[in-house]
Order: sequence, then C-alpha cells, then structure tokens
Amino acid sequence: MIKSKSKKTAAAITERNRITLAYLELAGDKSFQKLSETEKVKLIKEVQAIGDEAAGWAAKEYGTDDPRKIAVKMGLRVFGEDKQGGGASEYRREKKEIVVSRRFHEKLLREVQSKELSEHLLKLVVAQQLFHHLEAERIGEVYKRFKFKAWQLGPYVMEKTIKGLSDVAAQAFTQTLLGLEVSPQVFDYLLMARH
Repeated sequence: MIKSKSKKTAAAITERNRITLAYLELAGDKSFQKLSETEKVKLIKEVQAIGDEAAGWAAKEYGTDDPRKIAVKMGLRVFGEDKQGGGASEYRREKKEIVVSRRFHEKLLREVQSKELSEHLLKLVVAQQLFHHLEAERIGEVYKRFKFKAWQLGPYVMEKTIKGLSDVAAQAFTQTLLGLEVSPQVFDYLLMARH
C-alpha cells in the first residue's frame, strides 16, 4: 500500500509541475490572463491531452518513440545548422525540414550533467518540431481550436487565440513520446537561469 500511495503522490506532483510549466509558457498572454483559474487549468489539461494523444498514435503508427525516426518516415529531413540567435530548432514547412541549432544543442549538452538525460536532448528538440509538423499536416494548429472573446460591441464580437497553446501541446507530445518524467520546458528554464 505504501508503494501505491507513493506512486500516486509522485504522479500528482508530476501533473502539478506540468501544469505549472504550461502556466509559465502562457503567462504573458493577455487572453490567457483574463480566464478564471478553473478555466486556465481546464484549457491546459485539454491542450496537453491533444499532445499526449498525438504522441501515442505517432509512436504506434510509426513503430518507434524516436522522433528522428518518425520524422524520416514522414518524409522530413532532420539536420543540424549553425544558426545565429537563440532558437533551439525550427520546423520549415515548405521544405519539410526540422533544423536543430548546433549552438543550442551544444549549450544544452554542457549544462545537463546527467548522462541519462543527455541521450534524450536531441530527441527532445526534434520532437517539439515534429509536433508542429503534425499540426501543419494532420491535426491542425492546436491554438486555432480555442477562441476567446477579446471584446464585444453589440452583436459584433472580436475573438483572439493564444498561440502559446500549440507550444504547450508540443511539450506534452514530447514528454509523452520520450517518456520523460519532467516537461521538456525545464531545459529552456535551465539555460535561461544559467545565462
């Protein structure tokens, strides 16, 4: 019984941390800030479920949980590039490419001192961009599914979207596909805190 309670506690902490990091991703968005706390949590869980589900069927459909192999099977080219700026990676829809910044990847490798995690870092960066490819080609852009009233004048309603919702879904996709105990967003904060 103690082990079962311990597992439940660990799962609850993991879930809470995952939601907290999603909050941080969305913190600067005015539309998100206008939502009640209950609406925020519901929205985050719904968006994370989209990422989790996509990870499940992608791994099953392509017979692997390695995002690089899935990308290749989907006809994407994955390669490293000496990019200027702070971007970790990017998905180039027109060219069907996922480009990983060598500078960012090397910086991440220097900062992460865990051999176990180091092996996942390239997969982590590729998985997030793979999700954006799935959005573009199969499931539609996640953030466009959710509209929020910005203002209303009589019968006229102006709606806005929260672009960061796609990144929250991508993080959930990455975490589930790679079986990570922590959200991949932790690595972004690690690098920001150190520099």
